[in-house]
Amino acid sequence: MATGAALRSRRLPGIVVLLSLAGVLALMRWTFFQRKKDHWDEVARAQYYLDRGHPDLAFHAVSGIRDGRPGAAEGLTLAARALLMRSDVTLARRSLERSLQMSPDQPEAARMLAAIYLTAGEGQRGIAMLKEAARLGPSDFRPWYAMAKIYSDLGNFPDSAEAYTQALCRDPPAAESKEIRIGRARALLNANQAERAAADLDALRKQSPDDAQVLALAASQARDLGRVNEAEALADAALGRDPDEFDGLLVRARLRFLSRRPRLAIADLERAVRARPTDVAALQLLGQSQQSLSLAKEAAATLERADRARNRNILIDRLTKVIERRPEDPEPRWRMGQAALEGEMYLLAHQCFQAALDLDPNYKPARDGLRALRARKGFDYQSATGLRVQPTGKPRPAVP
Repeated sequence: MATGAALRSRRLPGIVVLLSLAGVLALMRWTFFQRKKDHWDEVARAQYYLDRGHPDLAFHAVSGIRDGRPGAAEGLTLAARALLMRSDVTLARRSLERSLQMSPDQPEAARMLAAIYLTAGEGQRGIAMLKEAARLGPSDFRPWYAMAKIYSDLGNFPDSAEAYTQALCRDPPAAESKEIRIGRARALLNANQAERAAADLDALRKQSPDDAQVLALAASQARDLGRVNEAEALADAALGRDPDEFDGLLVRARLRFLSRRPRLAIADLERAVRARPTDVAALQLLGQSQQSLSLAKEAAATLERADRARNRNILIDRLTKVIERRPEDPEPRWRMGQAALEGEMYLLAHQCFQAALDLDPNYKPARDGLRALRARKGFDYQSATGLRVQPTGKPRPAVP
């Protein structure tokens, strides 16, 4: 009979083999984790899925990133893009803020975060992020183009014109180049710099001689420079191509009012106000034209509308500053949404209500605001939300 020592000696080779296998497996695991020092594989998979319109799979590919290894910041940026495609703005914002903290040199992340800030009513923070995107991508016209529009919306026309100039210097595509020239010409006219708008308007009229918008801006410039007959002829030409061209209607109405043709001015202004119900200048001039014909009741109602629109604009400006001071408070965003809803600014209203809910999903006033918005006649859900409805009826967000 074999002794205990003999039995142990027979088992030894098997134990050695098992230990060797365990060592090899441990070595393989150690080698794998030593080699796996980055997240570029996850980034590549997420980009693959995003390119093919699968945000859920893209988010899953990078959702496990919890450290700061190379590729982590880029993975978080792709996660944010996937979240935006799924309309989850709150998590997208957090992902982008964390991504830029880890790696600030990401112009695409800066652009996306700027868009989120601006949509949430945080204008100054959005502009600051656009400036950062412009610094990171010095040859990219898009941050400057976006800044120009924001400055224009804020009534800062000199800075808007300068931002349009910076965008144009960066060789944008032809379609965007035309829109930039139009924007700069309008900003210069609004800044009372009609002569400086001449170069853009000359280039635009050579490029698009029959464009109603261009003709209307040329009419506005001619009026500002005192060329009354030319201004009216250009306004007539613009409205002959597009009877609802707002700038053309407003220029011609002003000329008709000043030449003591108030009935014709009212006809233009009523059409202009239908196109832009909250435009203070059009409402003010319409009220004055009605007064000149002793239409006291109609004039009083119109001027009251103008006052409400002016006060609403002041309130929105004030709330913008409040939001800058209290970025985590849903209440001022809801109040801005209410003001926008009253003024039939449905896109702004939707953005404000949704931004309030992104901060607090249980904030009832914002939910009630969204319900009231969707019940409004004329509200276009797809335009306001950026969602495209698929044949199945399931909404899918547009790629940012």
